[in-house]
Amino acid sequence: MSQFNWQQQTIVLTGAAGGLGQALAEALSQRGARLIMVGRTSGTLDALAKRLNQTSFEADLTQQSERARLLKFITEQGAAVTGLINNAAVTHEGLFGNATADDIERVITTNLMVPIALTHDFLPVLSANKGWVLNIGSVFGAIGFPGQSLYCASKFGLRGFSEALNRELLNSDINVMYAAPRAIKTSLNNGLISRLNTTLKTKQDAPQQVAQQLATQIENQSWLRTLGWPERLFVRLNGLWPEQVGRSLKKARDTLYQLLEEYRHEKH
Repeated sequence: MSQFNWQQQTIVLTGAAGGLGQALAEALSQRGARLIMVGRTSGTLDALAKRLNQTSFEADLTQQSERARLLKFITEQGAAVTGLINNAAVTHEGLFGNATADDIERVITTNLMVPIALTHDFLPVLSANKGWVLNIGSVFGAIGFPGQSLYCASKFGLRGFSEALNRELLNSDINVMYAAPRAIKTSLNNGLISRLNTTLKTKQDAPQQVAQQLATQIENQSWLRTLGWPERLFVRLNGLWPEQVGRSLKKARDTLYQLLEEYRHEKH
């Protein structure tokens, strides 16, 4: 494999204004890559782009018209895109039975449908430039976790999509990769999940630490990387003995119900 050249990379990064997105933007900029940073809100995004001397683009990628506008912008910029990082994600905390129809659509659309649609949109561009896609999933894309049914559904789907497309394009000019971080200290994990992680003493990584590992994955063009120990072990065990892992998560489930009961009392 030829040496990876960061200075020749033009990368579209979604969710760039979030905790991990900002850390990734900084890590990739430091390596010399050119970024087109996409997010829903312009304030934080524009300030970050100005500081890093990169390009920002405000868009709601859940809308097909907005994805088309992004492609048009890139075409008009004459940007030879070599990489797409599908990083934008949302979650729903709590019991699936308490989720609304809007919650279901929001999580599945943002975390799964948008990465699939964007990857499809960018295939011709990436193929022309011998490029790559990195879909950022989660260890919850391989382990069903209580209180995260919708998030798990979206990330299981994203992992399956990435794996199948990687194999489909194995002899092509596009490399499809998937990364599975464990819990990250960002606003995505605030609230109930943060409280659950604290109670269970779950390890959480700083976004800057995760960003460095993702940059290494990109540089090595490694198809799959699961971040964190013992999470890597649990992912393997869940593939072999899901019943045993399910039993080991009894404490997490019981703690979740306890925290939800505490929340109900706090509200009243």
